[in-house]
Amino acid sequence: MRLGKWFILLCLAVGLSACSQGDKQAASDEEPKVLTAKLAAPEAAAKNEKAVIKATVRYGDEPVADADDVEFECWKAGSKEDSELIKAKNEGKGVYSIEKAFPEDGHYKVQVHVTAKKQHTMPVADIKVGKATDVTEEDEKEEAHHH
Repeated sequence: MRLGKWFILLCLAVGLSACSQGDKQAASDEEPKVLTAKLAAPEAAAKNEKAVIKATVRYGDEPVADADDVEFECWKAGSKEDSELIKAKNEGKGVYSIEKAFPEDGHYKVQVHVTAKKQHTMPVADIKVGKATDVTEEDEKEEAHHH
């Protein structure tokens, strides 16, 4: 009789562990979500006037209100080595922003660096400041180089 109880308990334990493994398999079959950041910057800005630059961060279809790190990198086209990193302000609902005044006429690049949900994304936008001339060949070469 005692041996029968142990046998029943063993069968129940094996049956329950098989059920829980099936649940884990179903969860891992779900489509992985991707971190995205949509950068919104003005196409043109006046010299020395603050421009508002925003990034809307999403993980799949959901806004990311608690990103690990969001920074905006700004530089004059052709001079990335002189870039400036600015910590973003969290506006809530997945929106992060900065205000930036550009000191000289020209073409500028703004890149947002977002780290969240163990992923990283970094889209780039262009801003024409003041009386900027056309984009030069040197600027184009810089754009062809990505990390």
